[in-house]
Parts: sequence; structure tokens; C-alpha cells
Amino acid sequence: MSDCIDPYDWPEGADFDVLVVDDEPVVRDAVTRMLASESLRAVCVDRGERALTHRALDACRLLVCDLMLPGMSGLDLIRAVRARRPGLPVLAITGYATREVAEQVAASGATEFLAKPFDPEELLVKVRHVLALHAPDGAGKEVGS
Repeated sequence: MSDCIDPYDWPEGADFDVLVVDDEPVVRDAVTRMLASESLRAVCVDRGERALTHRALDACRLLVCDLMLPGMSGLDLIRAVRARRPGLPVLAITGYATREVAEQVAASGATEFLAKPFDPEELLVKVRHVLALHAPDGAGKEVGS
């Protein structure tokens, strides 16, 4: 059973930290389990369009987004998120990590970039980093304690 909360099952006012956008259920579930090991709750969607049309985007503290999505690309999603929530940290993930892709990710406004497959600790280090940098008080939320 998945630990990932479908945003359409997400109760109004429920607390969560991360919106995960990936079309691969195995990746969504793995990322969610990794985040849960740090006491971070995730809401998951499989398409960029779903991410943009759900209230979860307005409540999350971090967006983890695959670049290769059906329909709207991850890069287009990141650009749309930047227009709507300019300060939201974005961790872009992809199985197609080339120099050109890394440059496109940087130009899109993503905060961090991670190539698939990735080590769980590598993901968590990046998540901790972006959440600490973007904490409202500047001190960072205590993650993993």
C-alpha cells in the first residue's frame, strides 16, 4: 500500500509538507517513503496539470517534480509554479540528466536538481537543504528528529 496521499483524498486543512509530481507510481511511493523517514508528509500527483489545479500546490513547503511527465512537462510545471508561488522551493528529478537538461532546469527556476536513479540519502540531503534555506524564520524546520 502506498504512503502517498492522493490530493483528492486530502482532507481540507490537513498538514503536509511536500507535493510530489511523477508519473511513475514506484517513484512516487519511494520518494514518499523516503520523506516519511524524515517525518515529512507528501501529497502525490501524476501530472503537472493536476498539480496546478489542486489546492495542495498552495499549501506545500516543497515541490518535488519529475521533468518527463505526460502532457505538461516538468519544466513547464516549474515555470508555472514560479509565476504562482515564486518562493516555493523546487527539487527537479529526472532520468535524463545531461548538461543541457541541467541548464534548462536552472533556467526554469528550480532550486535543486537530482538525477535518477538516486540514493535515498542523496534525496534527503537535498530536501533538508532546500527546506532549511526556505524556512520562514530562516532557521529551518527540524527535519529527521
